[in-house]
Amino acid sequence: MSIGSATRRAGLAVAVGFALSAVINLWLLRATLTAGQLGWLALVHALAAAATLAALVLLSRWWLRGGEPLMAQLDAAGQGRITERVQDGPVEWAPMSRAINVALTRIKAQLDDRDHRLGELHAELSVDPVTQLSARAQFMDRLATLLHEPADAVGGIALLRIDDLAGLNQRAGRERADELLKQVATLLRTRAPRLVDAGGVIARLNGADFGVLMPCVQAEALNAWTRELSEALHGLKQRELTDRPRVGWLAAGVFHGGETIGAVMSRIDHALQTGEGGDAPWMMARVTRSGPAVSLAQWRSLIDEALLTGRVGLQLSPVTTLDGITTQQLAQVRLQNAEGRTFGADEVLPSALRTARIADIDLRVAELALARIAGHEQAREEIAIRVSARSAERPTFVSRFEEALAGVGPLAQRLWVEFDIDGERNVASVLGPLTTMLQRRGVHIGLRRVVTPPEDLALLRRLGVGYLRLGPALGADLAGDGSAGKRRLLQLMVELGAAEGLRVLAGEAASDSDAQLLRRVGIPCASPAESPPAR
Repeated sequence: MSIGSATRRAGLAVAVGFALSAVINLWLLRATLTAGQLGWLALVHALAAAATLAALVLLSRWWLRGGEPLMAQLDAAGQGRITERVQDGPVEWAPMSRAINVALTRIKAQLDDRDHRLGELHAELSVDPVTQLSARAQFMDRLATLLHEPADAVGGIALLRIDDLAGLNQRAGRERADELLKQVATLLRTRAPRLVDAGGVIARLNGADFGVLMPCVQAEALNAWTRELSEALHGLKQRELTDRPRVGWLAAGVFHGGETIGAVMSRIDHALQTGEGGDAPWMMARVTRSGPAVSLAQWRSLIDEALLTGRVGLQLSPVTTLDGITTQQLAQVRLQNAEGRTFGADEVLPSALRTARIADIDLRVAELALARIAGHEQAREEIAIRVSARSAERPTFVSRFEEALAGVGPLAQRLWVEFDIDGERNVASVLGPLTTMLQRRGVHIGLRRVVTPPEDLALLRRLGVGYLRLGPALGADLAGDGSAGKRRLLQLMVELGAAEGLRVLAGEAASDSDAQLLRRVGIPCASPAESPPAR
């Protein structure tokens, strides 16, 4: 019951009481009082009743006014303005006022704690705790904003992936890995001091990946900046912050307004994968819309389907000497999807490595190479394939590979298998079981992507290495006086190889002139002018 309702009921009771009293008095005094006196008596009763009712109304309003500040206090709290109030109305409201103050104080403390926790959570989500760079969410939000600009607006993205960060964490400890991350973050800040002011973002996207978002940048400027950053990263390697050959891999490219986030990120990520699978320390991604980008999840399904349906083949490049003799066929994987789109090794291998399908791809390539050797027995064709160290360390791969070799018998001796051990730790324990099996089967064993004369010859002997394949960078741009030092290095490697019983080979030369120079110093290679057939 409200105070107003109670007041109305009290007023009705007072009015009825006064009316009944007036009637009884008039009836009792009718014989002793004149008519005029009776009238005055009735008027007095009416005035008393009116005064009492007025007093009740005033009391009700006074009581209600005492509760209005409390209601205002509660209304303000509902709008987020929580304040304590000093009671200045009826004392009967004091206990309720104190109770409301206590309750609101507790609520305010809870809200303040919530806001503090939300602030900490926002800081955690928006700032990487190790490097103090922006987090992935801020990077992607800013990219989405820039992509809503007009189509003629141009921006740039650079992605940096630390080479084998997880492995470094295991080998050298978390403190060293974190120190490398901090130094890379510092390098990015110093190399792009005006980016943040111009609306750019420098972020750590995930464990090993960094991103730099640059609005209003042209491809030429982005190219030069990426090259300078690559050279600066080499300085971190010289400080021995990592035990890998490179600190990391770089890829950069421009984007235009109207593109989707998926298309832009997939394009740059693909360039990054290509750099990881090749010899270049950095790559520029071309802006192209011919052929949709393939996500990592799509790569997983694509590889599984191609392996199941037999749409995995070989691309062969003959490696020839100066007099035209073919020493071997260099085999690389080719994969085709259901729509007939073909993917080369530079796309397939990095994706297979990242989707944990590399052992399946390497085994299928080995099986296809052995099948071709057996099918061209009279041609005495020899084929070279590459095998990832990640495949070599899996016992199931070694056993299935040996079964495939046993299936062709002595023809297995026409297979050449090469590994990339650049920067690998515990090479003997990782490759030992596989190389022991390969030596037992008479398979040629080699190292690929060699860019300097090998230092640990004893390790090569334990692995049974019989040849070295040069990295692409060492066999490119050999003409001219400026490359005389590189040509002397190649000659030195040929002489060292002859002294140690190691053949020195190259892959596909960068140009016809490079191919001629390589063959002239005694290094067989594949010519870029030849169109290798698919098998």
